[in-house]
Amino acid sequence: MDFRSAGALLVGTLSIAALHALIPSHWLAFAVVGRAQRWPMGRTLSIAALAGTGHVLVTMVLGLALAAAGKAALHAIPEALEHAVPTIVLIALGLYFVLQAFLRPGGHSRPHGHSHSHDHPHDHEAQDHAEHDERPSRVAMSALILGMTLSPCLDLLPIYIAAAALPWMMLLAISLLMAVVTLAIMVGLVWLALHGMERLNLRWLERNESLAVGSILIGLGALLFVIHVMKWS
Repeated sequence: MDFRSAGALLVGTLSIAALHALIPSHWLAFAVVGRAQRWPMGRTLSIAALAGTGHVLVTMVLGLALAAAGKAALHAIPEALEHAVPTIVLIALGLYFVLQAFLRPGGHSRPHGHSHSHDHPHDHEAQDHAEHDERPSRVAMSALILGMTLSPCLDLLPIYIAAAALPWMMLLAISLLMAVVTLAIMVGLVWLALHGMERLNLRWLERNESLAVGSILIGLGALLFVIHVMKWS
């Protein structure tokens, strides 16, 4: 791949990493739990950063493993098809994400346990009092960190597959960009939430993540196709 293709993949990485990190499940839970446990802001931000680090590290390991497998597979692909494969992979996976978005029952994700329509105020007060009395800080921290670490960003793995022909230094640059963008947005949004920005409505993004990611992958595949056509014309 040439520098234009590498640049396109870096832009794709930036876009998907930012989109993924904006999803409320990646930051709102830390602010909510931190307040419920009455953690200092520094502690809440540290836990978010630690969980985000585990999240991006697992994503990097999976991505680099796929890239290594892709490098091995490229040796069996004719040179004439080498530049077409990333385009085909990205567009095919993009179509898969888009179809997944439209075929999902109801067209959006399930609620995340915030329904209060059948509860009684006294039940809430008793429950809140019990939670504050117990203060299961270690359990809460472990759950947040483990939950985020064991849920890598699968949306970014197609980028690694498409970038298999790139040198390892470029793959590491993609990984570093993904890590920095994800961590910066996660921690930044936790900080904003703790300052009263938790009302920012990003649930639409969680409901439409597959559609947004699929559109980005299709657009990236089309961009790589144009770059290769311009290169060989």
